[in-house]
Amino acid sequence: MKRKVLISLIILSLAVQVPINGQRDSKPRDKYTLLTMPYNQRPLTLYRGHFQVNAGYKFAVRARTFDKNGDLIVLKDEGTASVFHYYFLQMKYGITNFLELSVETNYLKHGVRSLTTEYYSLTDNITVNSLTTKKGMGDLLLLGTARLPITYKWFDFALKGGMFVPTAKYEPLKPTHTVTSVTAVNTFTVNYHYNNTNGYGVPVYILGAGAKFSFSKLSLETDFSFRSPVKEGENIRWNETLTTAKTFTYSNKSYKYLLDNTVEFNASLHFQATGWFNIELNSNYSKSKGGWTENLGNKYRNPEEYLFSLEPACEIQISPALKIYELAGFPLLGKNRDAPFYIFITLSYNLFPFLR
Repeated sequence: MKRKVLISLIILSLAVQVPINGQRDSKPRDKYTLLTMPYNQRPLTLYRGHFQVNAGYKFAVRARTFDKNGDLIVLKDEGTASVFHYYFLQMKYGITNFLELSVETNYLKHGVRSLTTEYYSLTDNITVNSLTTKKGMGDLLLLGTARLPITYKWFDFALKGGMFVPTAKYEPLKPTHTVTSVTAVNTFTVNYHYNNTNGYGVPVYILGAGAKFSFSKLSLETDFSFRSPVKEGENIRWNETLTTAKTFTYSNKSYKYLLDNTVEFNASLHFQATGWFNIELNSNYSKSKGGWTENLGNKYRNPEEYLFSLEPACEIQISPALKIYELAGFPLLGKNRDAPFYIFITLSYNLFPFLR
């Protein structure tokens, strides 16, 4: 009995003397080392005391779309191609080496002009143009990410969760239609202009997970996220009436809706060419379904959508505090979704405000 107790005490003593790898680094790291850590050596969350600001710009050309059968349609041939501009701002902070909090918002500006239609009669010639714009601030995303409490060497795993808080405008603004005419030849041009906003209108929660594997200069990273509305929403729909030759009157009517559930999956392969240059090939798949929209008292199911894209990218360390991330997107497969080519550029500013 005494022998068993003695062996137990020796084992316990050794266990106390050996530090847990996830709780304490084998050697202290200075601020410069942490800020210049190459991608293949970084964990999935920021280090304790690490503050990061990311500002990005996305430029996309809406020249193609996938129809309900998954067939590709070239919008440029139909005269409806357009571009959109997307800006985002994100701030992150490492509470501990294993817990990160972030806040994010965005601004979108996008206009789609439909194909011009012309009508002729014995007395009048009428040209109809239709422009639908969507612009404004997006909702505020609050997100927390927790990773495994171990020192990152070759494997990491993280869970994340948060919510889009409905801070942005979501009701469409009143349309701004106009009519121009040349009375002498009875020629009229009607310009329909619809003004949409960028908010969800209801809280939307997000849950996800991610994993990362590194071997030498290669890294494989995957992440999964699921978004779903907390409740049904209520919005308005505008109707217009041409009361005189050049004047419209507008009225609106409320309707209910339920946002789609959205699943998104990313898988990326990284090559750390050198300490300051990381090359990446990412694949992105997103799918949305489950929502509905009310019209005239009836509920209509939203069409199921999905899109698969390939995204070559790179990360360049410009200075210890500044990184630049560049990405190009090429949609390959889809259904009921636009398939724009896009370029995304992000500047990342990093510092340890409380670490000397």
